[in-house]
Amino acid sequence: MNSSCAGPGRPRDPEVDSAILNAVGEMLTERGFEGLAMEQVAERAGVSKASVYRRFANRSELLEAACAEFAPALPETPDTGSTNEDLVELLVLMAEAMSEPSAGGPLPAILAAAGSHPEARDALRRFSDNRRKPMTEVIDRGRARGDVDPALDGELVADLLAGAVLFRSLVRGEEISEKRLRRYVEMLDLEPDSHSS
Repeated sequence: MNSSCAGPGRPRDPEVDSAILNAVGEMLTERGFEGLAMEQVAERAGVSKASVYRRFANRSELLEAACAEFAPALPETPDTGSTNEDLVELLVLMAEAMSEPSAGGPLPAILAAAGSHPEARDALRRFSDNRRKPMTEVIDRGRARGDVDPALDGELVADLLAGAVLFRSLVRGEEISEKRLRRYVEMLDLEPDSHSS
């Protein structure tokens, strides 16, 4: 869960945290971002407004925590000795997680709001930065090992690969085969020799 749920003083009640984030998920699904207000979240969760504001200073923090609560858990970063294989393994795990019935949770509503609402956009950016870490770690390790072109932009690779999985999963509602995921990685042509002239 997002670190904004913790702070100085007495420990937070995880049941209250869960009630708040479940309320956010329900309200986003039912009403979209426009229908989400801190006071109404408190009412739906059956807690005081102070309980919500002690955990989340604003809607952006609340949305980020909701993304983390409902999204599939971050996978362990694989280390097969091959950057291509590590990326394929990560994409397989990501695709499998996104195929679960509960995958995404309020994410589609937040994605829809991100284009016109800075709060939603900021929450989504912080959440996605955290989710991309395993992929950028694999690319950085491959660069250090020498099987990835040193000039390669790891953030761009993460954008392309994660974006492809999210598009096919959330927008098209399709399952993605390992064969297709492997083709995504191979098409990026990461190895140093492939970029030399």
